Amino acid sequence: MAEIILDSARFIHNLDCIAHHIKSRQKLALVLKDNAYGHGLVEIAQMAKTYGICNVFVKSYAEALKIKDLFSSISVLYGGVPDSCPDNIYCSIASLSQLQSLHSHCNIELKVNIGMNRNGIELSELDSALRIIIERSLRLVGVFGHNGYGDNDDETFFTSQSTFSHIKQKVSTFCATHNLSQPRFHSLSTSGTLRSKHITDDLVRIGIGAYGYHTSEIPLDVEFKPIASLWADRISSQHLKKGDKIGYGGVSVVQKEGIFSTYDVGYGDGLPRLARGFGKLFCASGEEILPIMSMDCFSCESQKDRICVFDDVTGFARVFRTIPYVILTHLSPFLKRVVI
Repeated sequence: MAEIILDSARFIHNLDCIAHHIKSRQKLALVLKDNAYGHGLVEIAQMAKTYGICNVFVKSYAEALKIKDLFSSISVLYGGVPDSCPDNIYCSIASLSQLQSLHSHCNIELKVNIGMNRNGIELSELDSALRIIIERSLRLVGVFGHNGYGDNDDETFFTSQSTFSHIKQKVSTFCATHNLSQPRFHSLSTSGTLRSKHITDDLVRIGIGAYGYHTSEIPLDVEFKPIASLWADRISSQHLKKGDKIGYGGVSVVQKEGIFSTYDVGYGDGLPRLARGFGKLFCASGEEILPIMSMDCFSCESQKDRICVFDDVTGFARVFRTIPYVILTHLSPFLKRVVI
């Protein structure tokens, strides 16, 4: 059956690249949300623990529970956590109404809006948020923003960082005044981390870079290696003549007599559906994937028992006019993951 191979050596290489840049392993935090960007939550979490990662970020409480025994801290970005959650699972808070709904002594990370204008406490709301934290006896373990301009070659990235620096100073002063422990501060993702010469935050949140990609158009002095490759097994083969048609609607027409085979992965496994009108799409091993792709299989000219569909999704993203994130996060969780 089709399976995803995860290369642990490449994973280590990618993390080493970032650790070398920031001159610290301790500041590395890994983003594991959305099934570790489609790679497999548990498999990636286990590799991360082996590497020495202590702090991770997941999408939901359900994801957090799957890896609750592996890390010192697991921050849930969306959906909240129950009152009875383990002490190492933190709840991310992005609004005053969320804050007011929490039970006492809940461990929280406060998300602040530093310019992306998507989720987060506004600067004008910060005093109110800090007051609620005191009144409800909440434990503020972190304050974070998301600098969504790491790929932008203009001043917006630096403006966001300046805003976050102001928030850090304000929160630090508040905590000192009220005899509270200082929270951890973090705002940078992969691209923002790599374009920063000095990291003043306590953590950097590494997502796509750990998996081998960066999408910044700004040159970055790093060479990531994609860690996931998708392999498919042959189902059957047909000897076809020129003019024979393949698949639904007969969209693909054989141009030259040969052996054509089907392989056991399709759009039901999360791959984009290749249909009429897209550019040519090739497997990593060179075979052209013929439209129309089926739910559970695709056809190509090959007799191989096993082929590598991709070892880098950049080509897939280009054909489907999207980004690697989209291709990766759509991969079915039912595909087997194997770590090598």
